[in-house]
This record gives sequence, C-alpha cells and structure tokens, in this order.
Amino acid sequence: MSDKGDKICFAKTEYLVYEPYRGLHLAYHVKRHCFSGRSQFQQIDILDNDAYGRMLFLDHNLQHTTYDARVFNEALCGAVKRNRARRLIVLGGGSGQTLQYLLESKSVKNVTLVEIDRMLIEASIRHIRGARNAFNDPRVTLRIEDAFAYLHSTHDDFDAAIIDFTEEPFRMSNSTLARMYADVRRKCNGCCSQYVGSSVQLAHTRLRRMACRLSKKILPKVTFEDVFIPSFGAPHTFIHTGYER
Repeated sequence: MSDKGDKICFAKTEYLVYEPYRGLHLAYHVKRHCFSGRSQFQQIDILDNDAYGRMLFLDHNLQHTTYDARVFNEALCGAVKRNRARRLIVLGGGSGQTLQYLLESKSVKNVTLVEIDRMLIEASIRHIRGARNAFNDPRVTLRIEDAFAYLHSTHDDFDAAIIDFTEEPFRMSNSTLARMYADVRRKCNGCCSQYVGSSVQLAHTRLRRMACRLSKKILPKVTFEDVFIPSFGAPHTFIHTGYER
C-alpha cells in the first residue's frame, strides 16, 4: 500500500514477481522480454532488467542473473575447481552457466551435463551470453534425459558431481534422495556440490534437514554453506561433500 492508502499493483506485462520464500515477494521490472515459453516440464522466462541484466526464471522461480551469476557459481562449483577435478557430471544446469564456470578451469577434461528440458537449453543458447560456447565446447557431453536415472544407470565414473536443480526436484522421498547420494558415493568418489535452496524459507526447512541428514549419513566430509545471493533476496544453502573446500 502507498502512504495514501492506494493499492500498488504490478502489471504482468511490466513486472515478474518472484517469491523466494513465504513472506517475501520481489518484483522485477521487465525492461525487455527475450523469451517466454512452456516446455513439457516448466514455464521458462528470460528477460532483461535494469539492475541485474539478463535474468532466467523457471516457473517464476529466479535461476540466473548476469549481475551475480558468478556469486552463485562460485558457491556451487568453487570447491570442485579448487580441488582440480578432471572428469565431472552436472545434474541439471540447463542454463549453461554452471558449465561455463567449470570450463574456465584447465584441469577440467570432460563434463557430462544431464538436463531433461531441451527447450531450456535451446532458449539459454539463444538468449544467455556464453551458453552457446559452453554447450559447444569439445569437452562437453550433453544428455537430454532424467538426471537421476542417468546417474543411477551409467557405467561411467566421475571425479565429482555438481547437483544444480531447482528446489522442486528435491521435494522427493527419503529413498529417492538417498539413492542419489549412494550413486554419488559409488560413481563420483563421494564428491559432490549441491544447491539446496533458500536458507530461510520456513516451509523449506524439512527439505533442507532431510538433505543434510542423508548426505551426512551416506557421504564423506560433508560441509554446509549459506551464501547470500543479491538478486535472490536471501541466503541460499549449498552442500559440499568428499573434498576440502
């Protein structure tokens, strides 16, 4: 409400409203719509904003901005790069930004990226800077399929896994999450870095506790990190296992 008591509305044609957690809404002014489409799996929106540059939303959930992509990617992938991992698997990561950050390391020899949503990859290649070069890098193997199923069934081994899903796939049973961690232990030397989601969302507490408890039970050297992401408007939690940060 304004100080005059008038209701303030955000027109959908001019703003995209993001709710990082219950009780907080962030309204981002849309300077330009670059892409909007619904895939088989989710709503995809890419837009330009005066403050944060190019922004990617999935089901109105903010995933990437030009302004602080490096803050997010350092939190997610920094430990892997510092430990000079050579052979990696990325679960999710259809925007190509995690991939782009990993490929900066000369230690990286091969990255298998497994993303279920082809439309997301195609939209990112067209509209997000650096995505095309990342996906076309000869060190990259792209798989368009379910990431959980691929990790479970592949006969390949990796030095580490980067788990870069939105929060929604983690709304799963204990057994499904436990199987993913068991696969990381067997096929990735127990090494992974995982994005979990908002650190302060009350409704998200059960999910975070489940991921933390199961990772500690199944994987070695588990550490947790809460990092404030400016465009997200809140700190977000990352889990690192199997190597020194």
